[in-house]
Amino acid sequence: MAAQPFVSVVMPVYNREALVGRAIESVLCQTFADFEFLVIDDGSTDRTAQVVREFSDARIRFFPLPVNCGATTARNVGIRLAAGEFLATMDSDDVSAPTRFEKQVAFLRANPPIDILSTRSAKIQAGQRLETQHPPDDASIKARLLMLDGSSMFHGSVMFRAAFLKRTGLLYPHEKTDEDHALWIEAMVRGARFAGLQDCLYDYYRHETNATTDANPGFAGHESRKTPLRARLLGHFYPALTHEEAMAIAILMEQGRQHTVIDLSLALAALRKAGQETRSCFGESKRELASILKHHSERALRALQGSAIPSKG
Repeated sequence: MAAQPFVSVVMPVYNREALVGRAIESVLCQTFADFEFLVIDDGSTDRTAQVVREFSDARIRFFPLPVNCGATTARNVGIRLAAGEFLATMDSDDVSAPTRFEKQVAFLRANPPIDILSTRSAKIQAGQRLETQHPPDDASIKARLLMLDGSSMFHGSVMFRAAFLKRTGLLYPHEKTDEDHALWIEAMVRGARFAGLQDCLYDYYRHETNATTDANPGFAGHESRKTPLRARLLGHFYPALTHEEAMAIAILMEQGRQHTVIDLSLALAALRKAGQETRSCFGESKRELASILKHHSERALRALQGSAIPSKG
């Protein structure tokens, strides 16, 4: 390995003693070998640290934090420590395909305008493997950010151009949820261009401890915390919307929420106003956004016409 690694891999870990070894092995088996592997232990209280230290590969740089500070802080510590030209994300319960880094580095070398590159991924749940679809182009990725469901990019598969992070001072925002989407939104505002490889190079595992699964008791709270983040993004895409109008649409898009007639009426009016805006502010696909908003407009209209949802007060 060169004195200054070409790629810095950042992986926070917290109490993953049974899974972290598998993630580490998938990184160490990469066909592109010129990397440093920054493992940030976020104050684990189980045997995670011992499992990491059992690996003797010189590319691993292990940084145990004395207390649990949260994944956002752990990721930002990794960014501060990274020395590579490219920075690859990795989650401690997932697996990267052996050619992931090789293909991402080759793409970024061949496409200098791209700052953030993802790959297609596969969801592993209950013994089944389902490959997910992600858009390849910058315009569609930016539009799909509005969904806040991982359909734009999957975080664990992402590789950043380190120069962009340094130039913009970009770090993970301290959001209570979706810090990955919050980071991408900030990156977009600061001029980032995105792309997505159509190779499936990342496996992510779904289990009850994932906050984003509906089996988790905190799922409803997780969903509600998406709303202000989604409203912020709507404000970027549709600057003519007031904050209240953006919030009305964001509330409508919240999964599992019981909407009142007032909620639906305000959202429908705001959606119609947004539909009048055709100018792209950050290179996002207005066609893709129109499709997303149309779906929610039709849903709100059906609910209002059915008069099945009472108003408050």
